[in-house]
Amino acid sequence: MRIGELSGRTGVPAATIKYYLRERLLPPGAHGEANVVEYGPAHVHRLMLIRALAETAGLSVAQIGEVLTILGRHPGSPHRAMGAALAATHREPRFSLSSPESAEAAEQTVDRLLGEYGWAEVTPPMYRDALVTALTAHYRLGNPDPGAVLSHCAEAAARMASADMEAIAAARREGVDAEQAVVVTLLGETVFEALRRIAHIAASARLQSDRGPSGTMGP
Repeated sequence: MRIGELSGRTGVPAATIKYYLRERLLPPGAHGEANVVEYGPAHVHRLMLIRALAETAGLSVAQIGEVLTILGRHPGSPHRAMGAALAATHREPRFSLSSPESAEAAEQTVDRLLGEYGWAEVTPPMYRDALVTALTAHYRLGNPDPGAVLSHCAEAAARMASADMEAIAAARREGVDAEQAVVVTLLGETVFEALRRIAHIAASARLQSDRGPSGTMGP
C-alpha cells in the first residue's frame, strides 16, 4: 500500500507518518516500480502502536522512541522490557514545592512506606523522588499525615502488580512477547487512573446521597 492508504487504515495523517519516518519511529517502506514506496502490515501495526503510546499512554515522541528501542533490544524478555520501559517513560513532576521541614517529613513517610512493603531496595530513585515531591506539596498545604490513604494506595498497587505479572505469565505460555507486556503495563496506568477517578466520583455521590438534600446524614 502507498502512504495515502496507510494513512487511511491507521488514522494517522500522511504528514505525521512522514515525520515518524524522519524520526525513525517507523521503518522505511520498500521501493517498488517507478520508485513508488510501498508499506505493509508491519507498518500498520507499528503506527497503531505509536498511536496507542502517544494518545492513550501520553508519551512524548522521544519516550516512544525509547520504548521502541527497548522492544527491539528485548524482544523475548517481557519482564526486562517492561522494567526498562517504565524507567524510560517516567514523568517528572510538573512542579516542585519544597522546604526543609516538609521535605524531611515527606522523605520519612515515603521511606517508611517503601520499607514496610519491602520495596526500598528495588525502587528506582526517580520514583522515590516523585513520591517525596508529591508528599512535600501535601504537607506544605497543611494536610495531615496520609498514612492510611498511602497504605490503601500501596495495597492496591501491589495487587495490581501481582495481577499484571500473573496475566503476563499466563499469556507468555501462549506466546506473549515484550511488546504485549509493555503495552499492557503502560496503557494500564491510564486505565487505573480513570478507574480511580470514577471510583472517587461514585464514592462522593454515594456519600452525598446518604447525607440527603440538607447535607446531613439520613436516618
